[in-house]
Amino acid sequence: MKPSTVVFDLGAVLLHWHPIELVQRVLPAHAHNETEARRICAALFGGFVPGSAWAEFDRGAVEPEALAALLSPGTGIPVPQLLDFILAVPDHLHTKPDTAALLPRLQDQGHRLVYLSNMPQYFADRLFAERTFFHHFEDGIFSGRVGLIKPEHGIFELAERQFGLEPARTMFIDDSAHNVATAHARGWGAIQFHDAAQCEADLQAHSWLT
Repeated sequence: MKPSTVVFDLGAVLLHWHPIELVQRVLPAHAHNETEARRICAALFGGFVPGSAWAEFDRGAVEPEALAALLSPGTGIPVPQLLDFILAVPDHLHTKPDTAALLPRLQDQGHRLVYLSNMPQYFADRLFAERTFFHHFEDGIFSGRVGLIKPEHGIFELAERQFGLEPARTMFIDDSAHNVATAHARGWGAIQFHDAAQCEADLQAHSWLT
């Protein structure tokens, strides 16, 4: 029997991710209020739908400079300012300590920990070098390194092979309902993350954590 494995998303799960806050801080001249910041976020991220500019950045198909050029017409923001915004993202992604506190507890109960993240290589390299929680993980996949993104099945198939997953002994934690739906479709257990307390309660309800 293969070991039980918990597969973590990173952004908005283990890493702080509040794009409205980031837009207001880095692009204040274009986001005078929350409504404007929300409009800019919608134009920048496109719901992270595969095929959108930012999703292709996550896939590793678009470099930061090219992404800024692609996003400028739809946002009305000059390319240099957009590039500054893109390059500022890793510094915004600080660790969520309440979620990170779950990692050693899951390990103590005998679960393997791996990660599956939509993240371009530029961000991945920075964060892997700087965020100390990575030492809890046995392995992981960043989308920008493999040319695949969630919620497409291909990256889940790769995870199954690379991590040696048995779907019935796998629990996936992600903030995206679309990603959770793909995991369920592949027979994985899955929890949609809202906050650490809810995640802990769901893990306990599924007997993955005591």
